[in-house]
Amino acid sequence: MNADANAKQTLLFRLLIVAALVCLAVAYVSPIWWVSLKAPQYPEVAFPQGIRIHFHVDKVENGCQIIESAEKTQTERLNCKHEMDAINHYVGMYPIAAGGPVERAFSPFLFSLLGLMIVAFAIPKKGLQVGVVAAGSLGIAVWMTMAMFTKGGVLMLSPNYIGDFVGTMDLDLKDYADWSGFVVIDESYREALGRYFRDMQEIGHRSGIMNAAAKVTYWGILAALAVLSFGVWKWGFTRWVLVIVPALLPVFFVIEYSAWLWWFGHNLHEMAAFTIKPFMPTVFGQGKVAQFSTHSYPHYGFALFAAVGVSMALAGLLELKRTRMAGH
Repeated sequence: MNADANAKQTLLFRLLIVAALVCLAVAYVSPIWWVSLKAPQYPEVAFPQGIRIHFHVDKVENGCQIIESAEKTQTERLNCKHEMDAINHYVGMYPIAAGGPVERAFSPFLFSLLGLMIVAFAIPKKGLQVGVVAAGSLGIAVWMTMAMFTKGGVLMLSPNYIGDFVGTMDLDLKDYADWSGFVVIDESYREALGRYFRDMQEIGHRSGIMNAAAKVTYWGILAALAVLSFGVWKWGFTRWVLVIVPALLPVFFVIEYSAWLWWFGHNLHEMAAFTIKPFMPTVFGQGKVAQFSTHSYPHYGFALFAAVGVSMALAGLLELKRTRMAGH
């Protein structure tokens, strides 16, 4: 390969890395997926988008907008998160806030880890790469430990996550300012489980499992940071882990989203007003439960996830080509 072709390939590789980092950062604050419920009691003229919510990586957002029409005038948009929870509880489904409590709390650390992996993959010199990964891993570990264990650590979590549980639980700053990240997970999960079904034994059992999952996640991230730091130093194949894991981000999201939908549809509480058989809610497309039609589709944040995946896959192929031509 001549010098010009080599320079163009290097420039393209760097542009792909920058694109992946920008898309990852923007995706973190973007809606990834949306779900809408429609039914005869929510007429099209008053609810043109149905009862709609948006899933982010660190919160669930009200997706309804203020409606302006000849038939109806609103000054404040309907709280569709509350409306959807109210609908779902009639068939025994837990509130939306019961889904992904650990994932949402740990999302800033997981996305920081992904960003670190992308940056590390772009560094050609091994010594610098090892130093950046070690420093980045140490920074994430200290930040995560302080956020999850220390008094007031909650304030080190993402603003979206804080705003979500504060709005859902109707809290003032004085109510949660002293909480650690683990306390927030426990309190918010208990509130979600008990909002409609005050089954204290069940709440205690499920919150115990979730608190254990939170601790496993914490130690799992620490282990991943340690293995990554050691791997870039000692194991050559770790360089490919740096590109494969971020490239699979959209796949990880779909698996996670589908798993939680399965949980909601197969953990219907017996205190419900109506009894229906366990079911798998619609992951993608349109479905129907009783008189409700459900609509579930990717939002633009998922396109950003896909852009991260494509950018990293192409960057990986360029690096593979360069490595083979160099004879490594």
